[in-house]
Amino acid sequence: MRAIAAIAAVTIREALRQKLAVNLLVFALALLSATLTISALTFGEQYRIIVDLGLSSMEIFGTLIAVLLGAGLVARDVERRSLYPVLAKPVSRTRYLVGRYLGLLATVTLNMLAMELVFGAVLATYLGGLGFLRDTPFFPVLASMVVRFAVVGAIAAFFSTFSTATLATIFALSLVVAGHLSSDLVRYWGAQGPVAAAIGKVAYLIVPNLEALNLKEAMVYRDPIPVSFALTGLGYGVAYAVAVVAFAAAIFSRRDLR
Repeated sequence: MRAIAAIAAVTIREALRQKLAVNLLVFALALLSATLTISALTFGEQYRIIVDLGLSSMEIFGTLIAVLLGAGLVARDVERRSLYPVLAKPVSRTRYLVGRYLGLLATVTLNMLAMELVFGAVLATYLGGLGFLRDTPFFPVLASMVVRFAVVGAIAAFFSTFSTATLATIFALSLVVAGHLSSDLVRYWGAQGPVAAAIGKVAYLIVPNLEALNLKEAMVYRDPIPVSFALTGLGYGVAYAVAVVAFAAAIFSRRDLR
């Protein structure tokens, strides 16, 4: 556990030094701050515009940060050969990958907290207080977003174990887009015949159903989130991320690094 914690801490420091991730975070914070001004251009829909634009900004930039950091998690270490001194010590490849992923998850969560504070401040300014924390599913929505980023980061880390950082980024972004369209794709394939329907069902099981973790509408309409969601939606996201990391560790353990 000490080796995993040390690798995770190094990952956090490296991520915070990457200018691209920092620039994305700064741009996201600026956009979140500007939502109050942008919403003033509408009439009667300010709250909806603030929530839509705010959560969409957090989702897009959080996803990009998770993908860009995750895609280089292992691939860049292999390219720079900085991985070999670590593996020369009594540290298994599985521990190394788990430590890297936990560091990525911590970094994404820290970025999420920064965006959450700005988003909460914008809502408090518009609504005149913190009553929205009680009247809206603010925290469940943000928790679901963190789990979604954990899934995205796991996918990027998976591709990073056997491809270059560039290819891992392309593959991860493609799978993320497919994850938002998975339900629609199943319905489309289901109408193309039994063989296509079977293929669609298999793809549905493999591709992450990211829309199951999308609670934007609940925040917009201030609908309560049932407790069962924590056992289904969030549980599904956590289980999927763990399964992907385990699969990535199995592949990385067998990879020839020579």
